[in-house]
Amino acid sequence: MPQLLLLLFPCYCYFRLSSASLSRALWLARSKADTLIINYSGRSFYMKKKYTALMLTVAIAPSLLAGCQSSKDKAASSDSTVTSPSASATASVQGYDGKNNLKVSDTPVTISLFYPFGANGAPKGDMPVWQEAAKITNVTMKNIANASITDDRQSFNTMLSSGDLPDIIQGFRTNINPVISQGVFLPLDDLINQYAPNIKKFLADYPDAKRAGLGADGKMYTITGTLGGEPGKVLPSMGYFLRQDWLDKLGLKVPKTQDEYKKVLYAFRQQDPNGNGKQDEIPFFYRNKGIGPLLQLWDAKEGWYIGKDDKVHHGKAEPEYRTALKELSQWYKDGIIDPEIFTRGSQARQFLLGNNLGGATIDWFSSTAAVNDTAKAQVPAINFVAIAPPADVTGKVKFNQTREPIHGYAWGISAKTKDPVTVIRYMDFFFSEKGERLVDFGLEGTHYKLENNVPVPLPAALTNPGGYPNFLRSIGAGYEIGSRGSLVGELSGMNDIGKKGFTMYQDSDWLVKPFPVLSFTEAEKKTIDSAMANMTPFIDEYEQKGLMAAQAIDATWDKHLEEMNKLNLQIVLDAYNSAYARFKLEAK
Repeated sequence: MPQLLLLLFPCYCYFRLSSASLSRALWLARSKADTLIINYSGRSFYMKKKYTALMLTVAIAPSLLAGCQSSKDKAASSDSTVTSPSASATASVQGYDGKNNLKVSDTPVTISLFYPFGANGAPKGDMPVWQEAAKITNVTMKNIANASITDDRQSFNTMLSSGDLPDIIQGFRTNINPVISQGVFLPLDDLINQYAPNIKKFLADYPDAKRAGLGADGKMYTITGTLGGEPGKVLPSMGYFLRQDWLDKLGLKVPKTQDEYKKVLYAFRQQDPNGNGKQDEIPFFYRNKGIGPLLQLWDAKEGWYIGKDDKVHHGKAEPEYRTALKELSQWYKDGIIDPEIFTRGSQARQFLLGNNLGGATIDWFSSTAAVNDTAKAQVPAINFVAIAPPADVTGKVKFNQTREPIHGYAWGISAKTKDPVTVIRYMDFFFSEKGERLVDFGLEGTHYKLENNVPVPLPAALTNPGGYPNFLRSIGAGYEIGSRGSLVGELSGMNDIGKKGFTMYQDSDWLVKPFPVLSFTEAEKKTIDSAMANMTPFIDEYEQKGLMAAQAIDATWDKHLEEMNKLNLQIVLDAYNSAYARFKLEAK
């Protein structure tokens, strides 16, 4: 019998091994003198032939009863070598189904996560939400990010350079995508199809999330979560804000067009709406540098965009930008735009509104509306409200400062993880109904209650001194991981002015889909980074000089385009269009 088994062993059959501990083994045997070399799970063992026959008999005899696979089965099984589970993983997660049984492991295990400690902190395994997740899944999370490094990119690069990769890596997609081609992440396609039913459904519901996770080779490497809202529908980020109290004082109506908006801003400058007898009003201000959000009034774009020819273009190399910059230069000269637009910085909003100087801006709903409360003591009559976008010079009402329903972060499984099946099922848990509610709202009965099956935050959560979003993060919820997010947290942190503005934009048809997040090959990324290192400051300098009338727009425009091309604009466009072509194929 042993001799017969040894003769059968080299046949072109794939045996189903009955022992779970051998399910991942690749058995190879060859003769070398009187020694048999057996390779098991990548390790070689040397045995005398006379002692080996019995071992082989015990190991494969049960498999012979099942017979050999067909050639078709053999081919199918050979395609899943990267994502097949380890033997111990297979045994430990047999019952997980993503719905009724959320126990990922029969024995307690720890999964390491890299999530950088940015401005909002980071989730840690001892937070209530993650402790509850551990109770449900039997998996404890340990965040290995360096808490002393608060810059996301620096933290990410430090982790990569250490070579000590955790099981799961989280970060900005703009940081993660470039290293996909370097083999940092495992491909997830087979893992998701076989072991992650909730993620599989999520990707079917949100095709944008699926595309966002693809590498240049067309395989999926990362999972992106959502901010909330409906699949495929763009979300608001910022909106136009205007001093309604100044409009009322001057007897003006809310502007509906670009020309009306201009007239209102000039009135704010010239008609003393703050009533102090001085021409000190700053009609338009912005917390970031430059005039980017105003460009849309001339149908101009800030950066990369998809043109009518379905190709990638750079907005600041187009004639609409030239027209906008020329007009805005006159606004700046006339005192309509903050003279410190490039230098005032993040405190511009609070300073100018708190001192009754600012008239209008384009900014985030929650924090901007909140100035009505914080500035009330200094300016009792302040009424800074969101308005609909004025129609641009083409007559179209639209707004470019938007967000995709998916957020800008992603997480994936590192190539060094030892048990990808347990890890993907742990990630899948956060897409289950129970997992989603946990990471969006915290613990039921402690942090929220259900009303008609809808989570409603409890008063203690909403009245937290740091605000509701900060409360969520303090318990480990509200972080940007791969999961379906909720807008409840964002809206709960807004006052009535903010909610009204956000809802007005969300329910509209004004929102323009943002430029897609593309996956670049290593060569494309190198080309883009090299060229833009010089081109970006060149473009910024031209805008600043043009706005301040340090140079004439019409007289310098052609030379400006010539210099942009010398800085390899077309080569960068080619790289972007190559990546965009792949993106469109993936969309099909």
